[in-house]
Amino acid sequence: MFDWCVHSCLKIGHITFILPITVLGMIFHQRKLYEKAACFLLFAMIFNTLLKHLFRVPLFPHLGEGYAFPSGHMHAAAMFYGYILYQMVDRRIKMLLAIILMCEGFSLIYCKFHDLLDVLGALGFAVAEIFCYHLIVSKFKEKGEKYATAIAIAIALGAMIILSIIYRIENHVWLAFYGLCGLFFSLSQIADKKLKTLLQKFWALLIASLFCWLVYMVFKNLNFRQNFLFEIKFALLPIIVAGSIKYTASRFATL
Repeated sequence: MFDWCVHSCLKIGHITFILPITVLGMIFHQRKLYEKAACFLLFAMIFNTLLKHLFRVPLFPHLGEGYAFPSGHMHAAAMFYGYILYQMVDRRIKMLLAIILMCEGFSLIYCKFHDLLDVLGALGFAVAEIFCYHLIVSKFKEKGEKYATAIAIAIALGAMIILSIIYRIENHVWLAFYGLCGLFFSLSQIADKKLKTLLQKFWALLIASLFCWLVYMVFKNLNFRQNFLFEIKFALLPIIVAGSIKYTASRFATL
């Protein structure tokens, strides 16, 4: 039972769990909050890969080849849940998110995927990155978001270039890069429309789910030989969800 709980905690920090949470959060709670949290997560996936190749701390022998420091799993989870924690006012939600992150770190150590230093290093980088974002937004006020976005894009592009030179760009990094591009486009170009009723929200979820499924099926049947082309679909997903919210709020305003 305890082992099941530990492994369940690990899944909470994985992108396959966070992706549907982001979609549901965008539709049923606050679109921009979850879009920005997803931006932090995807940025961490890119930047953390570069950090691992810079520090070159090997994984535990039973995990095979690769680098451990800082923990990518912890870094991404801390950026996503940490940004939401940073923005939330309700202390109960803050406490819940803090517990999730502590369970995440404990589970990684308990399952022998990482040691304490890997986990603390990931948390340290996540806290530093969110703090830098806070400083930029606080100092430059209205232009702070644009400056933070520009810096994030520059770092992400720099990391992609360096990785392509010293190693190679793995599939999950392409996924993160395309997803980040899609989210930046969505945040800057698609107006944030409010869904006022529960019925509107369910319609938006239905429309978004349908189009996301269509995109998945199209890319599945195209059979790209190059994986970096296959991951382009992740640039479309945030645009589809944000577009579905905008369309539903405008088209079904009376529901």
